[in-house]
Amino acid sequence: MLFLAMTTVGFSQNVDLENIGGFIGRGKPLKISGAVSANSIFYDSNQSSGRAPFTYYLQGSLNVSFMALSMPVSYSYSNQGANLDYQVPYKFNRLSLHPKYKWIQAHIGDANMSFSPYTLSGYQFTGGGVELSPKGHFKIAAMAGRLLKATEDTGDERTVPAFSRFGYGAKINYEQEKYSLGIIAFYAKDNINSLIAVPDNKGVTPKENLVVSIDGSYKIVDNLKIKAEYASTAITQDLRAAPTATTGTGIAGKLFNNRASTEHYAALKAGFDYNFKGSSLGVTYERIDPGYTTLGAYFFNNDFENITLNTTTQLFQNKLNLAFNVGYQKDDLENQKEQGTHRTVGSINATFNATQKLMLTGSYSNFSSYTNTKVNQFDVINNTNIMGTISDQMDFKQISQNANLNVNYSISKKETVQKNLNINYSLTDVANAQGGIVRIGDASTFHNMNTSYTLGFPKKNTNITAALNGTVNTIGRENATTWGPTVNVNKKFFDKKLNTGLSSSYNSSQGKSGSTAVTNFRANASYIYKQKHNFNLSAIQLFQSSVKTNNRSLTVTFGYNYNFDIGNIKFNFDRKPQVEAEEAEAAQKLKNKKDKIFSFAYRTHLFSGTHDSISKVITNLLETPDFKGLKDVDGITTKLALLEKTLHLDEEKPDKGYKNTAVHYLDYLYENKDYIDSYNNLVFSSLKILYKDAARIDIAMEEESIKAHAYVNNLRAKGKTISEKTLKYLEVKDKKYNAHKWMQEQMNDLTYGDVADDKGLLKDFKKANLSKVFEMLQKGKKQTEIEIYLEVQLADFYHKKSSL
Repeated sequence: MLFLAMTTVGFSQNVDLENIGGFIGRGKPLKISGAVSANSIFYDSNQSSGRAPFTYYLQGSLNVSFMALSMPVSYSYSNQGANLDYQVPYKFNRLSLHPKYKWIQAHIGDANMSFSPYTLSGYQFTGGGVELSPKGHFKIAAMAGRLLKATEDTGDERTVPAFSRFGYGAKINYEQEKYSLGIIAFYAKDNINSLIAVPDNKGVTPKENLVVSIDGSYKIVDNLKIKAEYASTAITQDLRAAPTATTGTGIAGKLFNNRASTEHYAALKAGFDYNFKGSSLGVTYERIDPGYTTLGAYFFNNDFENITLNTTTQLFQNKLNLAFNVGYQKDDLENQKEQGTHRTVGSINATFNATQKLMLTGSYSNFSSYTNTKVNQFDVINNTNIMGTISDQMDFKQISQNANLNVNYSISKKETVQKNLNINYSLTDVANAQGGIVRIGDASTFHNMNTSYTLGFPKKNTNITAALNGTVNTIGRENATTWGPTVNVNKKFFDKKLNTGLSSSYNSSQGKSGSTAVTNFRANASYIYKQKHNFNLSAIQLFQSSVKTNNRSLTVTFGYNYNFDIGNIKFNFDRKPQVEAEEAEAAQKLKNKKDKIFSFAYRTHLFSGTHDSISKVITNLLETPDFKGLKDVDGITTKLALLEKTLHLDEEKPDKGYKNTAVHYLDYLYENKDYIDSYNNLVFSSLKILYKDAARIDIAMEEESIKAHAYVNNLRAKGKTISEKTLKYLEVKDKKYNAHKWMQEQMNDLTYGDVADDKGLLKDFKKANLSKVFEMLQKGKKQTEIEIYLEVQLADFYHKKSSL
């Protein structure tokens, strides 16, 4: 199909040497990009570990694109497999190509594809595959290739003998906006004649497998979706068994050539997801028959029934995120095992952004496993105390609890120094209960606490971290403790191109078997050369000492990565005279330097193009949502205008000089971006304070208005003349109360997102007060002082707006 598509393109576009040259000249050049990496590991130890002293890994990718065709190629090579003195049925070294033309994606060589967990799931094969995703409702994928290579039994117990196995699969999906439907078929078969000697002692038999799966989904409403998948597998455990005329069960069984060793199983998974007001709710049911397997997966769990419930929600203006999960699972679905097990799992995770500086995260999970051992009938006959000894042995329960709490506090985020404190505590508790009793020695508890303090100097590109780790373990009847400090220093040199690190840690462990001390030293360095070459070097020296042994080991890793991107490759297919070509080359050299393509990265941005085009992109950042409101600050606008003028003047400079000016502009832009975030937080907290204060005096203001009206009404009832001063007083009270109520209505449903997005009147308020707040922040005013100022300004602002 790939070659047919390429041939069709060739004829439809008349692609020949003459026209290719013209096509490239119209801005459609050949582009080549990719990456190459090489890593080597040297290991030396005074103890025998079975680890190779030297290992290397070579990996790379290449992508060639021309017109609408792209051809990715990837490879992986290592000497790890060569060091093995036994045989395995799979390859360590891989080479694969992934050509793509428009909506056609192919996989050639050593590739892997995934259709679904019950059919083909990431299994590596040597062959070919294709994925078709044209415009419309249909999506198609297919594969064919060798799954296992024939591996003879060498007599070594570590050798994994295998028959040669080939597999074929296809997946078709039909998708609409409200529903989708898909069908998958996967077939694999071993070659009986691929082995000279069949290793029966290792239980290796030639197999054959057919899996058919049907899946679908339906969107009931926009935020409620149900989905389900049913899979049927028919697997022959030994192809040497005699054929049988019996029709198998399930979809696969109806289509399969059954033998005496053929088995049929099914799997089902269904559930729904419901999203509402920033929260979500999901329920999933899964059942897999005992013995269910597929030759398209490396490992497969079966014989269980599982139901899970999960939900997530956000509270307190998205400051608190909660995720809750509970599940129930049981096995021995057909009552075939000697013992049955059922489990319950519950977990909760929470993240709370208390302030800009303080963040708390926590989690708790509870895992309970119940095992019911079936009583042997002869034990029942011969034991006179069935309700005692036997019943106790039948009931076995394992309880596991895990809790974790992390506190991260940013002490300082100044331009010259940054300080951060992190505290982490985790607890794991495991207990075995038999007959409802946890006996001594059947419980284990693990406590771990880690505290780290980081001191950063941004202008010097230096970070220093000091940490202390402590662990207290109770395993059965034994207690053990481990503690130790760690010191780490990171420093960047040469305009952040060279990143270095040096660390050391010490751990002392005390237990019943004695004491152990472990000391290690780590050093690492990475250097980026011309943004394409990356060199990495690291070394770890470890010393372990105890009463009986003194071990040492050294691990040194060196790596090199090269990224390349060759674009705009032009060819001369017109066969013009050599003189004309030389004149064209000379004219190109004289072309203005402004047309030279230049690129550099800054934070999350990648700027590429001519100097003047990059300047436009940089100055337009001020109009993006990330820097919203920054241009409303007079002082910053003036400074940015000066920097912009300098930026345009320096467009004539070489790349390095222009980059320095551009980075200076970006640095100033991002430094002041933090003030916008601070402004939004301060306004939002001031709005909350104002709202509370307004609610507190609401009754008092209403009483004042009622009293004023009662006074005037009393004068009217007595027939007295009402003075202009009294009417003016009544008008002021009404106006003040009405403004108060209107202000409350405006603030009633405001969120932090409304403040950040300048919703409604808040846009006018920002224009009037942003510069003043920036000035106060730059002068180091306290948060409470700024909030008091903003509360007064907000009250005055809303009262004035109420009269418009």
